Amino acid sequence: MNPRISKGYWIWGQFDTHTTDIINSLYQEINNKLNGPKFDIHLTISGPFNYNEEIQKDTFQYISSKFNEINLQLKGINKTDEFFRSLFIDVGENENLNSLKNYIDATFNINAIEYFPHISLFYGLEDVSVKNEIIKKFKTPNSAIIDKISIARVDEEIKSWEVVRSYSLIKPIQSP
Repeated sequence: MNPRISKGYWIWGQFDTHTTDIINSLYQEINNKLNGPKFDIHLTISGPFNYNEEIQKDTFQYISSKFNEINLQLKGINKTDEFFRSLFIDVGENENLNSLKNYIDATFNINAIEYFPHISLFYGLEDVSVKNEIIKKFKTPNSAIIDKISIARVDEEIKSWEVVRSYSLIKPIQSP
């Protein structure tokens, strides 16, 4: 197993207002109950990478103009015994998300070993019976829309996750 990189810049997918409101409500209720660290709702796309806004701003603007919003299918809450994957919403396999990730990885020369798309609801160590109760009690929406990519400065050692810049993805053209 590779050591976890706990500091650096990561690229997140973040959600439209409707999705954010629904998932944030779920996150806050669960996180308040379990007293976990605070973070913005997101789906990690890639990282870590060396970030320099002056040099890479045009690249991110190009990427955001090349990719449409991404509609995700959500598969309910799941758990692991890992601190940073303690409780999360499972995300279904998605060709558009994988294309965006592959493009970003190639552009920034990021060597991703495995990709496990998910939306974290709680970071921390908790008894499996408590997690199972939460999984039974809380329901997730069936879908979510990623409408932007964001650069996040991460320092897990001090439990800090800060979005430093976001770029909107293209809205698909609606049929009349």
